[in-house]
Amino acid sequence: MERLAVITDPGTATGFRMAGIETHEVADVHEMRSKVLELMKSDSYGMIAVNEELGGDLGDDINRLIKGRALPVILPFPVPKGGVVESGEAYLSKLVKQAIGFYVKLK
Repeated sequence: MERLAVITDPGTATGFRMAGIETHEVADVHEMRSKVLELMKSDSYGMIAVNEELGGDLGDDINRLIKGRALPVILPFPVPKGGVVESGEAYLSKLVKQAIGFYVKLK
């Protein structure tokens, strides 16, 4: 069975996890490339969505692998830019407060 994986920064990972999507957090482009290569080797992924800011340059080695195979599809996705983006924990806390009427600190 072919699966979907998302590779992104810690700030946007929470939303994908809340949706039930397999999510891998990386801190920089080098970690992203390593994770893409690792997931491609498993042959069980149909699509790997990559944070556009991290996956803008996949590198020659990954680009060669992609050209030689149909799957997985590497799909860059945009992340919000500018302004203040609240963390996943802050968003969840806000939802809990709306639902039960008071603030709960999440750990």
